[in-house]
Amino acid sequence: MMMMQKINYVFLSSTLILTCIFFLLMCVFVLPRIAQETVLIHPEVTYLKYPILLGMYATALPFFYAIYETLIMIKIIECQSIISSRIVQGLNRIKYCAFVIILLYVIGIFTLDNANALPPIIAVMGSGILLVTIMVAAGSAFIKNILIKNQSKLSNS
Repeated sequence: MMMMQKINYVFLSSTLILTCIFFLLMCVFVLPRIAQETVLIHPEVTYLKYPILLGMYATALPFFYAIYETLIMIKIIECQSIISSRIVQGLNRIKYCAFVIILLYVIGIFTLDNANALPPIIAVMGSGILLVTIMVAAGSAFIKNILIKNQSKLSNS
């Protein structure tokens, strides 16, 4: 049983680290290329190249922090228990990171749309990121509520 838990811990941690590396590489190599291609296809939005990149990089910070919190929670679950106040705090922080990402993307999309400068690729990418982020926020809030209910049941017993 302990060996299986260790394998799960290693698998989850390595998956998160690989995801983090993948998104870091995307931020460094793919986003600037997409921004450059968008400028070539839509020269009228050239002045927005760097503000859009800056906005996307700003959303990467809470994403990486949420990954860090997840790694900490996995370590706590491996060493202690899933019933821990630190797990609830971590889920809360992940939820807030998701809200920050949602807020930044909504502001960015509305700002670009009001300026009639919303390239289709940015609209599609932004909508996809918003959808996934909303699901993460809802999932973390749901799991947090379940943990809080279980903690109160255990403390009442």
